[in-house]
Amino acid sequence: MKRLALLTILITPLLFISKETVAEYYTFGIGPVGNIFVVDSNPNMGAGVGGMLFFDYRWSPQLSTQVSVIVTTEDGKGPSSGDKGIEFLGIPTFDVKYYLVSSVSKWDPYIMVGVGVYAISEGTKKDGTFAIGIGANTGVGVDYYLADKWSLGLAASFRSIGLIDSTKGSNAGKAIFPLSLSGNVSFHF
Repeated sequence: MKRLALLTILITPLLFISKETVAEYYTFGIGPVGNIFVVDSNPNMGAGVGGMLFFDYRWSPQLSTQVSVIVTTEDGKGPSSGDKGIEFLGIPTFDVKYYLVSSVSKWDPYIMVGVGVYAISEGTKKDGTFAIGIGANTGVGVDYYLADKWSLGLAASFRSIGLIDSTKGSNAGKAIFPLSLSGNVSFHF
């Protein structure tokens, strides 16, 4: 019984800290994103860069929900060589973040898990590259507060995405596995 009481005393502050400990509840951010495709797929895409916009609602000191839009441009490699300007889109993605530190400090590390709707465009070759589907992701990140209302952030997310590229035939799908690295500048209000 004493152990349960001690455990409750230790865990409760991590779950129910007063709202005054959260800097701000809403966050708007923008930043660059780069993708590295860790498994070759069809189309076989090289590393690409782009950007993202996101809105985040921090509904408790340790939990938040983020909605993002991601756009990157990739070029084909290997068998897809010569296919330029393939757009990789996350339209939108939804993430839940768990912050590892329960009080506000300059450093705010987190882990995240989420889902999203993803698409890839045709590119310069008309070879059936276009596809749309859903995927899941998991990742880690950290925000560094420059001031009460401004922060810089870095994050890495591994995505597992299933795409449908045709409604005909038995082989109408493909999978892509990007590792997305991102940075951001955020405004908290």
